[in-house]
Amino acid sequence: MSGAVTAPAMDVVLSASGVIRRFGYRTVLAGVSLSLRRGEVLLLVGPNGAGKTTLLRVLAGLLRPATGHVERHGAIGMVAHDAMLYPALSGRANLRFFARLHGIADLGRVDAVLEQVGLSRRADDRVGTFSRGMLQRVAIARALVHEPELLLFDEPLSGLDAAASRTLVELLASFRERGTAMIIVSHEMERLGRVATHIVRLAAGRLGPVESLTGRDPGAVFAELMRGDL
Repeated sequence: MSGAVTAPAMDVVLSASGVIRRFGYRTVLAGVSLSLRRGEVLLLVGPNGAGKTTLLRVLAGLLRPATGHVERHGAIGMVAHDAMLYPALSGRANLRFFARLHGIADLGRVDAVLEQVGLSRRADDRVGTFSRGMLQRVAIARALVHEPELLLFDEPLSGLDAAASRTLVELLASFRERGTAMIIVSHEMERLGRVATHIVRLAAGRLGPVESLTGRDPGAVFAELMRGDL
């Protein structure tokens, strides 16, 4: 299983083959291949500058690979470092705007995701007044509003306090149980290790073998990956 989670074709929500991405003369992704199916949660780890964020952006369609191709089967939601919200608008107004972009007419969906991330009471406050953790939760709600088959997270626990982190981890676990596929960039093994089904290390733009976490200690597998023992 080199650099890919194998999957029956009918369950595949994302597949990438031979993806190369360059910035000028610098090769950031050097032939990445990956396949993910429903219900699989891949924890993507690696050193700073390894290309993790770039890979997520390519998989989401925000960047185009120089060579190789990416196939997406279903809607994608992404939570990046930048919340990408309008600070002068309320949380509810932000989500209604993004819901309309996705063609969602039932705006009750907005209230549902605000409830999921614990922001119902602050829904009508301007997001420019929100803390970093609250901004992150609105960004997560935005990624959920169109009920995507695949979620991409770049350090989703960043800026969240312990209570909010627990809520998010429980939410991610519920998505996995419903069959949502996820790729999560994070080193938060203590919190996210129990959500992930697989883990893979990206270094110098190349993916190592994908390791299953079934029946294994996520922390130990992570430590071995980062040492290069796997």
